[in-house]
Amino acid sequence: MEAHAPRARWRGDQYAAASGHHRAADAWFLERHRPARTDVVVDLGCGTGEFTAELASLVPDGRVVGVDSDPSMLDRAHRYAGGNLTFVQAAAEEVDEVVDAGSVDVVVSRAMLHWLPPGSRPRLFAAVLHVLRPGGVLHAEGASVGNIHTINALLTDLARRHHLPPPPPFPDPAEIFEEVEKAGFDVPAGGVHAVAQRRAFTVEQLAALLRSQAILVLTRHVAADVAATIEHEALAGMDRLRRHDGSYDQTFVRLDVLARKP
Repeated sequence: MEAHAPRARWRGDQYAAASGHHRAADAWFLERHRPARTDVVVDLGCGTGEFTAELASLVPDGRVVGVDSDPSMLDRAHRYAGGNLTFVQAAAEEVDEVVDAGSVDVVVSRAMLHWLPPGSRPRLFAAVLHVLRPGGVLHAEGASVGNIHTINALLTDLARRHHLPPPPPFPDPAEIFEEVEKAGFDVPAGGVHAVAQRRAFTVEQLAALLRSQAILVLTRHVAADVAATIEHEALAGMDRLRRHDGSYDQTFVRLDVLARKP
């Protein structure tokens, strides 16, 4: 029976060990909007808390709340708690149920939007607008169309082989622009755009990315034995993921969103 039990969605320990490619992009993200030292900041989909802790160091006279729905992520994140940093378990689109209305200067989100079903995004943007003060900022980044295209091709083939739905499409900047605007945000020119990035990986790091993140799009709702088979086949197919120069570096396409509450 245990071999056929549903697989957990996330493993916080695995994710923390394999999230270095996101941490390498932290400085890039902060270039666009750096919180002021007195800001109240919410980090939506905070994961295992490394970037949330960095945010807390940037606002010594403010405070940061990390919000995530997954207990295993928060188990890791809580090691950073204390001082001006706290963590709360809640779905991102229900942030307005755990954070006071009009109490936040900046809502940040990293690598989370593309994991949400498209139908839940309007609720998310409405909830973010609700917790922001007038003039408050939403700054989010996540996968966009074309992200990890070689990995996506491998996952699509595995889905077909195992009679599973293919990976869902990554969000389109036009869709996100309209959803953010419809929620009531002011979106400046260039406020929503996609950026292609080369991210460096060794073969070991890329295998960790597959295990802890990418293949979850196929395995999080299947039996454990099927998930193990898919993971084995994904790792066996890694030669397909080499770049033209022979490296295992991957092309990420990141959707960057910067909008303001009127």
